[in-house]
Amino acid sequence: MNAVVRISEARSMGLRVPPHSIDAEQAVLGGLMLAPDKIETLADKLSEQDFYRKDHRMIWRAVLELTGRGQPCDAVTLGDWFDNNGLSELIGGGSYCIELSNNTPSAANIAAYAQIIREKSVLRLVIDQATQLVESAYGNESSGVELVDRGITQLMALQKVEARSEFTLRQAMTMAFAEAERAKALGGRIPGIASGLIDLDRILGGWHDSDLIVIGARPAQGKTAALLNFSTSCSLPSGIISAEQPAQQIGARVMSIKSHVPAERMRNGRFESHDLRKLEGAVGELCDRTCLIYDRSSPTIADVSRMARKWKQQNGIRVLFVDYIQRIEASQTRSSANKAEKVGEVVRGLKNLARDLEIPVVALAQVGRQAEGRQPGMGDLSDSSEIEKEADQILTLFRPGTADENADDSIAEIDVCKNRHGPTGLVKCTWLKETMRFVNLPGENV
Repeated sequence: MNAVVRISEARSMGLRVPPHSIDAEQAVLGGLMLAPDKIETLADKLSEQDFYRKDHRMIWRAVLELTGRGQPCDAVTLGDWFDNNGLSELIGGGSYCIELSNNTPSAANIAAYAQIIREKSVLRLVIDQATQLVESAYGNESSGVELVDRGITQLMALQKVEARSEFTLRQAMTMAFAEAERAKALGGRIPGIASGLIDLDRILGGWHDSDLIVIGARPAQGKTAALLNFSTSCSLPSGIISAEQPAQQIGARVMSIKSHVPAERMRNGRFESHDLRKLEGAVGELCDRTCLIYDRSSPTIADVSRMARKWKQQNGIRVLFVDYIQRIEASQTRSSANKAEKVGEVVRGLKNLARDLEIPVVALAQVGRQAEGRQPGMGDLSDSSEIEKEADQILTLFRPGTADENADDSIAEIDVCKNRHGPTGLVKCTWLKETMRFVNLPGENV
């Protein structure tokens, strides 16, 4: 073929030829002519653009179209497709399809050949994106930070394995049954990442990958304390985006939660020697955990995205905690947008992060003044429209003792207002003010 000759000539001239495998492409296309039923498996792994040669891309397109009509896709029907579409010259009048069919002994290894095609395609995409970044850098089209953000996002997107997207009901139920069996095999342990609160985990099953969980509360209800309690209960690598407090304050609060030494004593230095031993024990227990903190005030959603992707790639974080949604800025290009539009962009960005990184994102949110003195609902979240749509779970936090002097000040209520995966309901737990801890009610053990 002329394309093969041109590639050979380019190599002989010392020119760089983009990564590709003609043999693998021919083996896949020839294999599909022998076993057209294999297209169901390959269609979710390959796309037309994954093929290097133009004629191969067109043959792939023809195979998809023919099988989509329920027609065979052998050398004869493919040749007829090219004739009908005025493209027969592209494949030498149909002779190339016959050549592919005759030169392919079987379709036994077609999946392995498809993987080779995909890998070469990804390498070409890396080259293309890196070249675009270089050109943008020379052309001063964007700031250095924006280019880094764009590069990280684009290159990490290439790591994501394409998932199958078309299933029969039987296949969907089979997968669901397998997941139920996996949960059963855990012997009562929750399938997700534990929050540390038994009743909450019973409703949610823990924090699950790809979910956006939003926790809303009025000021002084303890929502930041709740978030840090959840992060402390998590022994897996995690990240904390703190637009509210600096890292030192987060460290002090986590030490108080873990050591049970009142935060007030730590701030004024009035702790005893046994308190010091408790603090040292907490530090020793937590220092080996991978927990990364980004404490920039009013970060943009691009900052959050860049940091989370970096942590995922370099440190393998399994959950991201965000304090809080309304303190995160939208992109600079949306500076003229109203508050609700900006919050919408931030929430969509957090949901995309959860899906792209396949981790739970647990984010705090403000609640409007109208909910003062009562348990908030979903509609009380500030700029709540997009939050309600994008979040997989919405929880609201309320301590009745802050509104009613006759109420038990040690009781906190977490209302699961929305749960895409299961039930909703009210969860009660104990609030220990001195150490800013949320713990299970007396008599419950994790």
